[in-house]
Amino acid sequence: MRTRFILRFDDICPTMNWQIWHLLEHDLYALNIKPLMAVIPDNRDRELMVSAPGVDDFWNSVRSWQEHGWTIGLHGYQHRYLTNLTGMYGRIPRSEFAGLPYEIQQIKLRNAVRIFREQRVSPEVWVAPAHSFDATTVAIVSELGVRIISDGYAIYPYQDAEGVTWIPQQFGKFRKLPFGVWTICCHFNSWTEAETDRFRQDLRKYRRHFTTVSEVLKSYRERRRNWLDLSASRLLDFGLRIGRPLRENLRGTRTELPELRAAASSQPLGIDDEY
Repeated sequence: MRTRFILRFDDICPTMNWQIWHLLEHDLYALNIKPLMAVIPDNRDRELMVSAPGVDDFWNSVRSWQEHGWTIGLHGYQHRYLTNLTGMYGRIPRSEFAGLPYEIQQIKLRNAVRIFREQRVSPEVWVAPAHSFDATTVAIVSELGVRIISDGYAIYPYQDAEGVTWIPQQFGKFRKLPFGVWTICCHFNSWTEAETDRFRQDLRKYRRHFTTVSEVLKSYRERRRNWLDLSASRLLDFGLRIGRPLRENLRGTRTELPELRAAASSQPLGIDDEY
């Protein structure tokens, strides 16, 4: 019943932030933590072009991670958002797949899997960009042999009626929790030095709680979804949807208050500027 964490890194591609990644990779090997690496087969998202191409031998790195027992996830195809739909679990209205016709999704996903196989990498888990995908996406990735999905809200992983195993992805940072299997999703490309240091401290703080995708599958591959999962799904979904705008409003308030204080101290209240 103890709490277990799966560590997931999104937006893994040749132009990611290698400076930060090398620090994280060193710690992961030192602490024997085996994460889920969400790899983009053919990145075309300009926002993820942080480092110059060719900074590192990317696909050799991916193969090395897999050889060391890390799990490789299929993170979309080109990470380009084509619709404004949230899909099954997305909280942001943008998607690379949700709402597209079956034929289009199939072409994109076949190309994605082909690139992996050409690079001698086995995609084990589906990880959708922006958490946005639909039932058509699930059917196609399953047909292509990827029958594990990292997404959704629950306390423990489960297998659906179609034989697809769902490993829920609930948080973006570590929390003290009494029980459950929790996937921590990390986007390190834009981390500051302080954020990177805090994360590295958390790796050591929670090291005894880490597990792997393969270990979770041994325990939960045959588990069916129950009323507890449904209740947790509604609660987590509600909390995450409400929490995001609240946090954004609070951040906005914190940035506005110093400006208001400065204005108040330099200008008497009720007196207009002279033009």
